[in-house]
Amino acid sequence: MQRVGNPRRKESDENNAKKNTIQYKERDEQRREAFIAEVEGLPEDSELYYGDESGFDEYYGREYGYAPRGEKVIGKVSGKHFARTNMIAAKTNSDVIASFAFSGTMNSDLFLGWLEHLFAPELKSPGKSVLFLDNATHHPKEAILEIAWEYGFRVMFIPPHSPDLNKPIENFWANVKRRLRDHMHSFSSFWDAISHAFISP
Repeated sequence: MQRVGNPRRKESDENNAKKNTIQYKERDEQRREAFIAEVEGLPEDSELYYGDESGFDEYYGREYGYAPRGEKVIGKVSGKHFARTNMIAAKTNSDVIASFAFSGTMNSDLFLGWLEHLFAPELKSPGKSVLFLDNATHHPKEAILEIAWEYGFRVMFIPPHSPDLNKPIENFWANVKRRLRDHMHSFSSFWDAISHAFISP
């Protein structure tokens, strides 16, 4: 006798809840399409770099723990305010270059200093290099383009509300934060922990 599947089970499986893929309703699809077309039209030997900043708290509570079945996991965290460290870097393929850590808030002068004195000198083939940046307020377009022209590389600004077009560096920072959260308790200092999280695969 052939067993017939439960139609209700099948319908339930098809309608399982899934995590939302966030999209900003303010984004301009025409600008996105034009940007994507421009990227696809770049020479095949172009060296693509994705630049971005991210902030790290010097204290992370662990999100998961173990307990006997039926019992809650109580995670104790500190209510104190801890220092925050910011980092900026550029991602290309499997490499991360021009990484720079600092305390305080990113501003235009700091970003331009990073661009000229850390990022530009790292480029092996400036004429083939393209740096993608978002439209953050501390990314002054005219000054950035002047530095790019002086050092021979190209800058392309990602359309607003389109973090998915900056995924290589966005994913990198997300992985660093995950590793930092998972292993920070194993290190005696924040800098040892973030160094481990930064260079680990």
